[in-house]
Amino acid sequence: MPIYPKTTISKTRRESIWHMDIVDLLSQRPRTLSLRHLAIFCRKTAFLLDAGLPIKVAMPILCAQMPKRELKLVVSDVHKMVMQGESFSKSIRAVKVFPTFMCGYVDIGEKTAKLPKVCADLADFYEHQAVLKDELAAAMMYPMAVSLMMLGVIVLAVTLVIPGYADMFAASDVSLPMLTSVLISLSDFFVENWLFAILGLLSTMLVAVLFLRSQRGIDFISWVVLKVPLLRQNINFRLVQTMSLLLSSGLSISKTIPLCRDVMENTRVKTDLQKLSSNIDSGVAFWVALERIKYIDSLLVGLARVGEETGNLPQTIKKCHDYFETAYKHSIRRLNKFIEPLITLIMGIILAAVMLAVVLPTFELATVM
Repeated sequence: MPIYPKTTISKTRRESIWHMDIVDLLSQRPRTLSLRHLAIFCRKTAFLLDAGLPIKVAMPILCAQMPKRELKLVVSDVHKMVMQGESFSKSIRAVKVFPTFMCGYVDIGEKTAKLPKVCADLADFYEHQAVLKDELAAAMMYPMAVSLMMLGVIVLAVTLVIPGYADMFAASDVSLPMLTSVLISLSDFFVENWLFAILGLLSTMLVAVLFLRSQRGIDFISWVVLKVPLLRQNINFRLVQTMSLLLSSGLSISKTIPLCRDVMENTRVKTDLQKLSSNIDSGVAFWVALERIKYIDSLLVGLARVGEETGNLPQTIKKCHDYFETAYKHSIRRLNKFIEPLITLIMGIILAAVMLAVVLPTFELATVM
């Protein structure tokens, strides 16, 4: 809850602001809407507006159809502002849970009298984004699950299995292989210092979280993302998808790029798109300015050049979007097929090493006896 200086805000006004903050907190309004919820909101709004209902009449109906209470509260707030005379775009911007890109695109729809189509386009856009996000998450779920399982097996082996064998080996004169000696030393360390190991792990995680939430950490993650081929491909695809959506609505490329910047989460991409917009405004050709960004796919640069020179940039970008979509989905499937056997192989090697570290001295002990 914010602290307001007494010298600048009266006590009555300060209590009123605190009361509104408490009401907002208790109302459980979301800070942002998920891609699925954005798609639902846009799809239902497009349907009601396309049916001929004015926005003031559509909002109460939309509020009743929202699947969750927090969404109903958001739509109710939008309806209140619309009834006070605000435009639909200003109303959704004021509730501060809708993306800046969506607010800007809705404003374009209102000014061009194409609000139903704009809402339908936004619904398709966010549905597509949600599907791709789910596919990427599904591709990462199996490796993460297997990795956690592998980590659990290693911890159990080091803390429970190895100590028992270590006592048996210590009571004999059998010379231990290096692998067995290393595992026993590792086991002894964790058994004797388990509290410090847990505290060290938690401290490391805390430092990592604080760093990643800092501006330097955000910039570092943005740099790393651009070095990973699949994530770089995702950025190119999202950029082309957004440009295709905006150019098809009749916007010029100079007005499209600032809105594309609002969609991107990567700070370096945002900075580069700002430079791209400045270059275009200064008279540089779009494809020339685009070529200066190193992580932009060369196919996009080439098609942008063809589109600008032929005057068919929206159609060219649309074809580029279709190609990038197919290529990105193929990359996700290929990654999933590659990671599954790789993780299985790594897990097998580690488990085999643990088994060998235990079995080899046991066989030698049995031979001596």
